[in-house]
Amino acid sequence: MRRTLLMAVMAMAALAMVASGCGSDSAKTDSATPTSGGSAPAADLGLKTPGKLLVGSDIPYAPFEFTKAGSTEAVGFDVDLVTAIAKTQGITDIEFKKTGFDTIFIALKQKRFDMVASSVTITPERAKVIDFGAPYFAANQSIMVAKGKSADLEALAGKNLTKAEALVALKGLKLGVQRGTTGAELAKSVEGAEVSQYGIVDEAFNALAAGRVDAVVNDFPVSGYATKSKPQLAVVAQITTDENLGLAFPKTNTALRDAMDAGLVKIKADGSYAKIYEQWFGTTPPAE
Repeated sequence: MRRTLLMAVMAMAALAMVASGCGSDSAKTDSATPTSGGSAPAADLGLKTPGKLLVGSDIPYAPFEFTKAGSTEAVGFDVDLVTAIAKTQGITDIEFKKTGFDTIFIALKQKRFDMVASSVTITPERAKVIDFGAPYFAANQSIMVAKGKSADLEALAGKNLTKAEALVALKGLKLGVQRGTTGAELAKSVEGAEVSQYGIVDEAFNALAAGRVDAVVNDFPVSGYATKSKPQLAVVAQITTDENLGLAFPKTNTALRDAMDAGLVKIKADGSYAKIYEQWFGTTPPAE
């Protein structure tokens, strides 16, 4: 009886060892130890699906996040940045989920995804709802016009305006913006301006090209990039707002925020950040 029971126990132990050796590769990834010292393993980062990073993003917003013609795969600066940072934490399974910018922070608070990477300017108001990681990109606003439509605005070509100067230059004009952005907030503070808000920034660009608005107020890197495919439009001036972009996280997941911050430090130190920056903006990143 004891011998039979002992044999049965030994057989069950052997089966358990075999089963544990047949785990999937994804299970191994879930418990992978990150390459950047001091950070938690991927399985300890509070992800909705262990080992997989689900990222909310307003797409399209080139060159930060967008899809190429005929493809549904997200590409861009933010995509490459998050991929490089996540890799330092042992995470290689990453999905970007298209989400409207005007509701993206509410969705993040509701934990519909693990984090947001969407050219998000760090502001005190937003920080009341979500957590920000360390700044990863410095940006200004800009004024975009349709060529040959406004001599007064085109006379600003090449200038860096203060916010006060921009408010004067845009006074009483029809302005196009993307809803929920810092550009929209700036435009709404212009005296006498008629502000049209759009769900995605491309709709504002299209309205400008069609003559429905006099100018578009938007992030300078994005508007500048758009002129490559929209030669009838031109960015005439930057508006110095000294904004910093940051990755965003739910306030309940400081472990993921801290791990991604550690990864950002690592890719800046090893030169990966500079390579990604140069790929998308054609220049070296500014000194911090």
